[in-house]
Amino acid sequence: MKGTAMLETIARPEASLELMLDLQPEEALEWKAQVNQQYKDWEDVESATHLVALIQGTRRDGEWLVVQTKGSNSQPIGRYAQAMNTGSGFQVEVAQICRGVARNWRIGLGAAADEAGNRPFRGVSASQNLTLAGTSEVMVSWLNGHGLPLGYGAALHVYG
Repeated sequence: MKGTAMLETIARPEASLELMLDLQPEEALEWKAQVNQQYKDWEDVESATHLVALIQGTRRDGEWLVVQTKGSNSQPIGRYAQAMNTGSGFQVEVAQICRGVARNWRIGLGAAADEAGNRPFRGVSASQNLTLAGTSEVMVSWLNGHGLPLGYGAALHVYG
């Protein structure tokens, strides 16, 4: 086949497929959070393992974490993911920002999460209240550029 590159596959042992935490983001990421009533300003995300540890650090109701493209506050294009502990799970939102318009998706399980909507300053529905494992899975996948994992839904809200 002239001009067509063949795709090579690599067989991975089952043990290495857990969360694939060794994957590194394609772009530099930074995080900030409010944990233990202390605000932490922007710092670099070192790896997916570091990201999961940051999510695990938001243990109390109302604690939150934001991870974004490094320097996106001063760039016209970027993306972010945020998680807030709701006391019974996590509210997770992911977004793309392009020239002053933010497309923000509130994440949940299945089609019910789509139908639940995404209204700012409103609580999450039961389908949009993720577990710690679900929050980690969604944020690692999104920030590694893989989109949402299968089985998750999203309700869009556009800020302009």
